[in-house]
Amino acid sequence: MKLQRTLLMTVVLLALTVGIIGIGVLGETPPSEKVKLLVIDQTHGIQSSLQIELFARALVGTGKFSIHALTDIPMGKNTEEPYNIVIIVPSTVKQVWIITPDVPSQLTPALAQALYVVETITEKMYGGEHTLDPRAVVGVTDDLFPAVYSGFLMRNGWL
Repeated sequence: MKLQRTLLMTVVLLALTVGIIGIGVLGETPPSEKVKLLVIDQTHGIQSSLQIELFARALVGTGKFSIHALTDIPMGKNTEEPYNIVIIVPSTVKQVWIITPDVPSQLTPALAQALYVVETITEKMYGGEHTLDPRAVVGVTDDLFPAVYSGFLMRNGWL
């Protein structure tokens, strides 16, 4: 119990620190230019969900992201404005997938900058040895799953 409390405090402090770093990286951006981020949490576990909440709070704390969440990958068509970045936390694979509409070198400068912040915060939240649910951070150029989901989500208007 004491170890879990210590881990939770470490993650909270890390989230606050990362939020401050994110503000410095992106600078000031008008609210209308927030990056739309979709987080899909398939884990359904208390520790993973706590970590995802801290992760989302760190991103929101930068003031640069508008975040929505789902518990499953949407199969239908999206009728609203697409998201700029999608994060999938799968239940069976110890990875976090960062899904973008194109390879990082082909993104607009603003989206590439936002992706850098997302990757940095994701690495700090999931890559450390004191995280609640350690996972590898994987993007569309690193693994087949993120690349396939990128095409699928784009085809259905989510990305």
